[in-house]
Amino acid sequence: ICVTEGSTSYDYVQSHFPPDFVQVVSTKQETEEMLFNGTCNVIASDRSILLNVTPDDGRKFIVGDKLMTKEPLSIVTRNNDREFSDVINWVVHSLFYGEEQGLTKDASLYGNDSNLTLHNVSDLNFLNAVHCVGNYGELLNSGNTNRGMNQINDGS
Repeated sequence: ICVTEGSTSYDYVQSHFPPDFVQVVSTKQETEEMLFNGTCNVIASDRSILLNVTPDDGRKFIVGDKLMTKEPLSIVTRNNDREFSDVINWVVHSLFYGEEQGLTKDASLYGNDSNLTLHNVSDLNFLNAVHCVGNYGELLNSGNTNRGMNQINDGS
């Protein structure tokens, strides 16, 4: 099992598997290289990292459904740039809204605003984010409908 030192996954693997089963690495890249070259049969990491592991030779890997640790994702912006923080917040809300409304990635709906002069953050069309990259669920690359803490709260 390859695992990156200092991660939550590292703590879990160290406490649940014999030391001779564990190969500790220092970077995400090193973890992937060791999986691709056969040094490791398994890598332990945060789900968002595992879903983006793609070897150049076309081999396929399976990301398991059972979560061993909880590593919620968040976005952090500097506290001295309120306008940028507002833009990021509205983009994230648009991604949630897109999923709730069934909107998906569709480049034909994207409006090119590159020549637009904005005077206010509210002048932006935040649904362009959904049209360009997909909704929240698409970004999580989740065929799994049980996303645990990353599930959209529908009030039920």
